[in-house]
Parts: sequence; structure tokens; C-alpha cells
Amino acid sequence: MSNLHIPQRREFLSGMAALGLASLAGCGGGGGGDGGNGMPSMGNMPGSGGTPPAGPAGGTLRLPATLAGNTLSAAAGAYDLGSGAQSGAMLYNGQWPAPLIRISQGSALDITLQNQLSESTNVHWHGLAAAAGMDGHPSEMVMPNASRRYTFAVNERPGTYWYHTHAHQATARQAYSGLAGILIVDDGNDAARGLPTGVRDIPLVLADKRVYSGALNYQPTMMDLVTAWLGNVMTVNGTLGPVSVAVEPAVIRLRLLNGSNARILNPALEDGGSFWLIATDGGLLAAPVPVTSLLLAPGERAEVLLDLRARAGQTVKLFSAAFSNMGAGMMGFAPPQGSAFELLTLSVSSTPATSPGSIPAAFAPIVRHDSAAALVSRTFVLTTVGGMSAGMHRINNLTYDSARIDFVARRGELERWQFTNRAVEPHPMHVHGAQFQVISRDAIEARRLPTDLGWKDTVLVRPSESVEIALRFNTPCNYVLHCHNLEHEDDGMMLNFNVV
Repeated sequence: MSNLHIPQRREFLSGMAALGLASLAGCGGGGGGDGGNGMPSMGNMPGSGGTPPAGPAGGTLRLPATLAGNTLSAAAGAYDLGSGAQSGAMLYNGQWPAPLIRISQGSALDITLQNQLSESTNVHWHGLAAAAGMDGHPSEMVMPNASRRYTFAVNERPGTYWYHTHAHQATARQAYSGLAGILIVDDGNDAARGLPTGVRDIPLVLADKRVYSGALNYQPTMMDLVTAWLGNVMTVNGTLGPVSVAVEPAVIRLRLLNGSNARILNPALEDGGSFWLIATDGGLLAAPVPVTSLLLAPGERAEVLLDLRARAGQTVKLFSAAFSNMGAGMMGFAPPQGSAFELLTLSVSSTPATSPGSIPAAFAPIVRHDSAAALVSRTFVLTTVGGMSAGMHRINNLTYDSARIDFVARRGELERWQFTNRAVEPHPMHVHGAQFQVISRDAIEARRLPTDLGWKDTVLVRPSESVEIALRFNTPCNYVLHCHNLEHEDDGMMLNFNVV
């Protein structure tokens, strides 16, 4: 799994001819064998034609172990999709899924990365405004057999964050191989807020994978890199989905992290019932919002409440529901973008729960930025250009250069940004160093998604869409903004900026 195959221009062109693809949008189809072009045959791919292989019957949800101590060791190791250990992963502390890091709001994160891999890596603290030199910037690498201590104050709002490798041109492969985990900032007041805690507070890392002959695969074709690397199965906390978990007939909390490289998810209940969105990337909303589904792009997080008080003795299924108009990906190699996947079966106990909880009426209000008062406006145009070399995915017609500073932001100064997507594929845009607020989509506030209503660090920009955000940086540092389609990021869809 650690061998990355990147097709060259000749491979890609011959592959396009063999597959009969009409455009870079991945809208074509067709069959054909290897043809000597280095591209796998559709005919020997489990899950081709949109049918993912079934997971092991009765797979049980695994919860990530909480990090003990203050060391993360990145090393080669074994993964287990639910049917036994197999070699080929890259792991933190030998754990699949990666350890859960829990930190108290206002305290200092103090973790040392020990790199025991044969290649460079680092750690980015996704959603946290790390101090200078601590962000996991792609230019700040930890060499093999070396270590780096990350320490900075965590002042973010309580919520669900995550951490992952940010090795330039290797982020996609390393994260896919296991170097990514969930991070929770906690202030100890959730019980007072009426929110589920303990066993009723369930972290879920959702990530699609390509599994052939029972083993993980990461060998993207050039078409995968142009459109999206999409898997043919879903994993939930590292186990092949769908998985099952026993719960009480009570209000429960799911912390959802889309840890996929490129697949957008759409969590929904099988029966179409409502559940409550309570938090986005940067913590709690002002009040719970009832929803029936929830688009969640790679890198985004959401916390939801399920009311199971009247479901004693029943099973409740969570799916990623089908959706459309979001790009196709490499059709035939895996179910296309927008395909449905079963994620989780909740087996609700028939025994009445003690203190089953309720849906809170409200939380603390969110102070909104006055975007009209922004002193600086910036526009970022997202494109995919022609040609079969590196650097197809661009921001303002630029590809990443660690030696180039693309702009400078001033500490404490409110800015208004617009992302305009002129590509045929969606781009989840992630900004390091700040939580932001979504102002509008296509200049219309009412078009905001439910996940746009709170604090954000990653926002989905759909094809032909413009999204406006307002943000303020408070920590002097060298940061990046980039697409969180990890193959696009590795291809250079990233800009470098300084906060001074």
C-alpha cells in the first residue's frame, strides 16, 4: 500500500483512449483491459460498476484508544479492516484507528512526533491555530529517525478537531495509510449543557477505501488525480462498514469526521427521520438545527444528536445517502461521487435508560462577523487546467511553492474572502490558522448549508459555485490554504501566506 504509482502523460492518454472517456470530468464509461498502460482493468476490480463489496457480517464498531502520554510515533504497521491484521499501513503508536487526542480548552498541547518511517512526515493540527513553527506546515518536515516537539496553547472552542500528516506531495498516501486521527477539545461543561457524555458520546471517523482481494490499495491513476480518488468501500473507525454498535434508548451524540481523501458524504437515517446538528468544525452552534441529511466534505466535522428514547428494542441505520451534481470521479473504478453507503447500525437496548436526556433548546450565541466592515477582500479562483503534467489544480492560476509568499494577512484584521469554483469537480477549501464564518453561497445568504451556520475551517465549494467567508487571524505564523481533496492538494492546489 505504501507504493505510490503516478502515471505519466503517455499512460494517461492511452488510458483515456482505452476507457473511451469523453472528458476530464470523469463522465465517460467503458471497459477494456490493462492494455499495457499501467491502469488497472475494470474487469478485475471488486466494486466496479458501483457495487461495493460487503463488509464482514456483524462487524462491531471499534472506538479509538485515547492517547496515553505525549508521544506520537509514526511507523510502518498493520491495519485490520475487521477480518484480521495485514501489513502495509502507516500508523501512529501502532494503532488502527489512530489514537484519539483529548485536550482541555486553555491548556497546552505538548506532543512529540517520533518519525520511524523511511520517509519524511509531520503533523498538522487541523482546526487549531498553532503557534509559529507548530502548525505542521508542509515546509516543516520531520526527517526519518528524527523527532519534533509540538507545543502551543489550545484556545479553540470545545469541539471535534483532528490531526493528520501534511507531508507535501505525500499527504494523500500517508493519511490514507493511517496517519490521521480525531482530536477533541473539551471544557468539562457538556453535561451542564445537557449534552451526552461518556458512552453516549461516540466519535466516528468515516473514510472510503479501495479494497481489492481483501487488502487496501492506493495506486491512483492520472484520472483519479484529475477528478477524485474514490474508494469502493466505507470504513468506520477503520473497520469495513457497515458496523454495529449497542446503544441505550436515550439521546446520543455522534461526532462525525469525514476522513476520506476525496469522497463527500451525506449522513442520513435510513427511515428519512430528523436528527439534530449541534456543532460544526469549530464547535457548538447557537442552537440545535433539525436536519434529515448533512453534506460533509473531506476535512469537515459535524456533531449530531439522535433521539432514540422511543426506539427501545429497535435497530436504527445510518447511511451516507445518495446525492447528485458533485462531480463523478473515475467511473467504473469505484462507486461515483454521490453514491449511497451504509455506515452504522445502532442496536437500541430494550432496557429503559437511566436519565435518557433530551434535546437542548439552545447553547451560547455565536457572535457573527460584520463582513461589511472587513478591511481586506480577497478572491480565490479554483480551476483545473489542461495538460497531463503536475500542477493541473490551481488557485488563482498558481500552484504551491514553499518559497513564495502569496499574500500577507495582518493579525486581528477582519477579512472577506470569496472562493469561486470554475472546475467541474467540488473543492473543499481548508484555511489553516483561523476559524471562519460562511457569509453566503452565490451571494445569497439563504443558500448556506446547515454546516455553514457555525464556525468553520473547511468549506465545500461545489462546481460553478462561489462561497464567501469572513475571518480574522490572531496568531502570527506561516500558514497555507488548500483544497482538502488530498490528491488535489498534493498536486499543488495550495497557497502559502503569512500572518504578521
